[in-house]
Amino acid sequence: FRMVQGSAWDNMYIWKTMFWAVVLSFSVAFATYQWRGALLIKEEKIEKLGTFLNVFVGMLLGFFLASSMTRWHGCVNAFMELLDAVRSMHMQMTALGVDRHRAVTLSRYGILSAWLLHLSLNPGNKERQLSQQKKMWSWLEQIRPHLVLPEEKELLLKHKECYALVWTWVASLIGRMSQDGEIPPMASPTYGRIINIVEMAYGSIRDVRTMNLVKAPFVYVHTLSILVLVNTILNAISFGIVLGMTLEVATGKNDGKHSKDLSKFVISLLMEFFISMVVPFLYLALLDVCVCISQPFTFEDSKIPSLQFIRSLEQDIANATVMGDNTEWLKPRFKK
Repeated sequence: FRMVQGSAWDNMYIWKTMFWAVVLSFSVAFATYQWRGALLIKEEKIEKLGTFLNVFVGMLLGFFLASSMTRWHGCVNAFMELLDAVRSMHMQMTALGVDRHRAVTLSRYGILSAWLLHLSLNPGNKERQLSQQKKMWSWLEQIRPHLVLPEEKELLLKHKECYALVWTWVASLIGRMSQDGEIPPMASPTYGRIINIVEMAYGSIRDVRTMNLVKAPFVYVHTLSILVLVNTILNAISFGIVLGMTLEVATGKNDGKHSKDLSKFVISLLMEFFISMVVPFLYLALLDVCVCISQPFTFEDSKIPSLQFIRSLEQDIANATVMGDNTEWLKPRFKK
């Protein structure tokens, strides 16, 4: 509960907005205090001024948060499906006793696709976005130089969505292996299962890209932001009026005619503080959370830990290879 770094309270925009809301409230309170007819204002009207947008804004923020969380979880599930496809492909090759070179090639293509997708979705700052394709390959050569051969890189550089086209090589290699008798023939259920793994990987890449590119309409997010800001302003004005009226009664202005109502004004001021200052502050924080979550690969605070997922995949493939090579029985071998 006390953690601030990485939370919504870490956003200075929220605190600046609330600072100016407090300044506006004190300005309105000063003007109200100077106005002799301020106590003629009915408190019910003031409360309506500050609260008539609260319910509507809360409903819109709840809908935006729900849709943002759905997109975030969808991106995570689709990315995990891609990694699971690589694991499943390696397991199939191990079960069929495929030659080590072939199995390593298929796993390398799968991991290469995951790395390229990760780097394309995390372009970094604006300078890096200008030459995203070149930067992506530069990072890959620095991080995992063994994943791609020079001739493969030359072919993949020509295409923007090279991370998806890698699975075309996987499908072609699977077909070649079937014709050579290294895996069951194309008419067999086993071959169909292997092709389903390829299709699952390609579909998961498409889902990740679609959820990352197709965001909430700008007009909706912009209008919601304006409503939240207007709601904050109206609540600040409402709190300022009540504060000015309370000060007027507390200082005995107007010959102390309303001194007996001081306790009622203090209670109204306290309630108005929570309704007109605390609630808009929470709405601003919730808006910031919604915007961050709606872009799973942009903001550091809500970014999907795809890098950890890929490293876990590499470790799983390496461990599975070692376990498959060290068994008490002879390694399986498919016979045509």
